[in-house]
Amino acid sequence: PAIVANDDAGTTINGANGGTAFTNVLVNDTLNGVPVLPSQVVLTTVSSSNTGVTLSGTDVVVAPGTPAGAYTLVYQICEILNPTNCDTATVTVTVSAPAIVASDDAGTTVNGANGGTAFTNVLVNDTLNGVPVLASQVVLTTVSSSNTGVTLSGTDVVVAPGTPAGSYTLVYQICEILNPTNCDTATVTVTVSAPAIVASDDAGTTVNGANGGTAFTNVLVNDTLNGVPVLASQVVLTTVSSSNTGVTLSGTDVVVAPGTPAGSYTLVYQICEILNPTNCDTATVTVTVSAPAIVANDDIFSIENCTSSGLIGNILVNDSLNGSSVLASAVNISLVSGQNSNIQVDIIGNITTLNGAIPGTYVLTYKICGKLNPENCDTATITITIKDSTAPVIAQLPIPSSISCSTTPNFTQATATDTCSTVTLTFVDVTIQGSCIGSYTITRTWTATDLAGNMSTASQIISVQDNVGPTTTTTFEANINVTCDAIPLKPELVFVDNCSTVSPAVFTETITNSSLTSYTITREWSVSDSCGNVSKFIQTVNVSIANSGLAIASSACSGDSSTINIFNLLPEGTPTNGTWIDVDNTGALQGNILSPFGLSLGNKVFEYRISNETCPTSLFLTVNINDDCIVLGCGDIKVHNAFSPNGDNINEVFVIDNIDDVTCYPENTVEIYNRWGVLVFETKNYNNQTNNFEGISRGRTTVNQSSGLPTGTYFYILNYSTIDGNGKVEIKKLDGYLYLSK
Repeated sequence: PAIVANDDAGTTINGANGGTAFTNVLVNDTLNGVPVLPSQVVLTTVSSSNTGVTLSGTDVVVAPGTPAGAYTLVYQICEILNPTNCDTATVTVTVSAPAIVASDDAGTTVNGANGGTAFTNVLVNDTLNGVPVLASQVVLTTVSSSNTGVTLSGTDVVVAPGTPAGSYTLVYQICEILNPTNCDTATVTVTVSAPAIVASDDAGTTVNGANGGTAFTNVLVNDTLNGVPVLASQVVLTTVSSSNTGVTLSGTDVVVAPGTPAGSYTLVYQICEILNPTNCDTATVTVTVSAPAIVANDDIFSIENCTSSGLIGNILVNDSLNGSSVLASAVNISLVSGQNSNIQVDIIGNITTLNGAIPGTYVLTYKICGKLNPENCDTATITITIKDSTAPVIAQLPIPSSISCSTTPNFTQATATDTCSTVTLTFVDVTIQGSCIGSYTITRTWTATDLAGNMSTASQIISVQDNVGPTTTTTFEANINVTCDAIPLKPELVFVDNCSTVSPAVFTETITNSSLTSYTITREWSVSDSCGNVSKFIQTVNVSIANSGLAIASSACSGDSSTINIFNLLPEGTPTNGTWIDVDNTGALQGNILSPFGLSLGNKVFEYRISNETCPTSLFLTVNINDDCIVLGCGDIKVHNAFSPNGDNINEVFVIDNIDDVTCYPENTVEIYNRWGVLVFETKNYNNQTNNFEGISRGRTTVNQSSGLPTGTYFYILNYSTIDGNGKVEIKKLDGYLYLSK
């Protein structure tokens, strides 16, 4: 009979524990078409892809400790009745790896200088198949370390001596020996601390600032690292600050540069561990810099004559600084007392006298202070003896001059100088009378005397003369502008002279610059004094002839039969004794009466002439003859019932003739409807220029307002007002069809 063995798929088995992957492989096999019984067949294993996967009776079992994987077991069944009647089938078995868990660890802090174990046995909290893992079950390896000094030693995490301070991580991996790909990783956090670094303050020895030198040798001498004296090779030594640029580090020594000012200074230095650059400490070195010795010695000078001036010596020649002759560039010199404007000491110690020093003995006290150390000073005296032998000098006085007798003589104040002392000035005036009253000469002589009795003199001469003519005490206008009917009378002038008597005045009056509208009157007074000085006084009267040549404009209508009294058109107050002249010979003027009726249009000129000896006047009246009073009839309202708003500038708008004449037709309204009775346009006071219908919708109920209307026939309604013959307003109406074409 037919025997059939069918393939089976087992359940997944944990390889660490083992177990039955499939129960009774015969469950789906048949013999002669019906399920086979174990008593009917011989069941044998043909092959297994792993020795841990076997048959136990009719079951497929997985031995404990079997590696994870997908395996197959091929079995055969043979009929006991017919031993050669056999068939085979395959059972697929999946073996899973047990769970492996590596857990993170946190190590203890280790001093990086000494090194040591940060964590013992990283496997202590790791598991395999849910129980603590044994070192014999796994392979332990380092995945990474954030510092090469942090490593695995067996199952311990160790820190190598000399490891920089910091927070580091070591990642390790454990893989099951039975299942090498069954792995997990964990991180061990390790804190490495820096060793203690201590920089201690130092006090240097006093150094002469002029010479410079070493203030302190080896600042590291009392500094420590990890509790023991620090070595220069273990740290970086830098200057943090110095209160004077002349105090610096030279290697591990503190030195003072030559030329450093005296004072108490500090230098702050820092040491930082080379292994841990941020592991630093600072200390302060105190340095005292002393000033060099400065000595000023007294000086004595003598001058035989105060007129002698110039350099007499140098006060620094016998002074010293730091035991050597002082240089002017190294000190500041100042006078403490005894200052004199004629005795000068310059910045390099030269002492100079000027002309004018008063004879006598002068004692000046001076002080020298080191520029490097301004408070490092000493004082000494300068004794100078000066003798006087020079007389004063009077400054140049003005040359002889002349002034008017009305001017008070003004003499210049004399000035004098003396090279040795102050000067006293005195003067004496001598007056000599001239040949004329008010004419004389004054001579002023100055005498200058110094303290030694030496004298000098100088003179100034002023001559007083009468050279000014008479003046008037009467106030009058030099220029007057008047009309010919208001010419003022000649003023009566009173004349005086500041030095002598006045002769009678000579008066003249002349008329010049005569014209139709004006002329000039010139009035002149000529007067002299007893010395022959002549003065002239002039008054100019500019006379205008009132209204002469005045142009007057008016107008009249040629259709007006009434007459005009043109005298009424003249300015108010115009004399009535004038004569009218018909310049254009119109024939329309009779006396003062003008008849404009029937005159030709245009300007007509009429002259009004007034004869007067002092005020002749002509007025010109221009009358514009117009036809404004002639009334024209109103044009008829006419509606043009077609237009073409197509942009060719021809017949572009709906035209209503004479609708623009608001005199005849004051008001109107226009309404336009399309063929469906829809209002497309309406307006008040329609005109053909600015308020017209251009084929654009302006209705109250329109579909597309402000858009161009289509070609077609429309209906218009025009209501307008007019004035009848009796002056009454009459309302009229026109309506009809309007054709719009584009």
